[in-house]
Amino acid sequence: MLKAELHTHINEDPKDNKFIRYSGKELVDKAILKKFDVLAITCHNLVYQNPELKDYAKNRGLILIYGIERDVEEKHVLMYNITQDEAEKINSFQDLALIRKQKPEILTIAAHPVYWGPSCLRKNIIKHLNLFDAWEYSFFHTKIINPNKKLLTLAKKHNKPVVGNSDVHVIHDLGRTYSLIDSEKDEQAVLSAIKEGKVRYVTNPLNHREFFHIAWKAVISTARHQVKKRWKKEG
Repeated sequence: MLKAELHTHINEDPKDNKFIRYSGKELVDKAILKKFDVLAITCHNLVYQNPELKDYAKNRGLILIYGIERDVEEKHVLMYNITQDEAEKINSFQDLALIRKQKPEILTIAAHPVYWGPSCLRKNIIKHLNLFDAWEYSFFHTKIINPNKKLLTLAKKHNKPVVGNSDVHVIHDLGRTYSLIDSEKDEQAVLSAIKEGKVRYVTNPLNHREFFHIAWKAVISTARHQVKKRWKKEG
């Protein structure tokens, strides 16, 4: 079983670069230290490509996957096996359906789908059930407060694979929740294994202080982006 984190951001993220303090290399080094086998960098609306870093990771036993967290009708969708040009053409669920038909090797995962923020897919994971190869079990929960429980109920009902991710914006969060993938140590084999449901999540709940601290930062970040969006529309 390969230890994997498929949802991370770095200081070159177009949306969150103002508060992310670590580089891609620092994230890779941390993943190696924590004995990860697979790491995906999924910046907001950017397929981060760094062949030198990919080789650096490979030489140390880590598969580095290029991915993206794309805004699709203002909801967050994780995508892999996709280029920047292809991703920029996906603005609606109809666009996503079209490219999945044209390029079936693309892997799509619903990011933190059952949570409360405006970027969360919520009912769209059922409305567009076939557009997502897997759903994400988010690290953002405590033993008592855990929206992921609803996700697991729905996943069982609809036979949908569940991956564990920590949506890393703070390097300390790497490893809180992650996936174990039953696959050969090869990038394409890993992505195929997820589609086939050969994956399970491992999670470590936050304590309540951590949970509310992260929640407060998320509220501030969301408010800031909503203000920016309004300025752009008005100006």
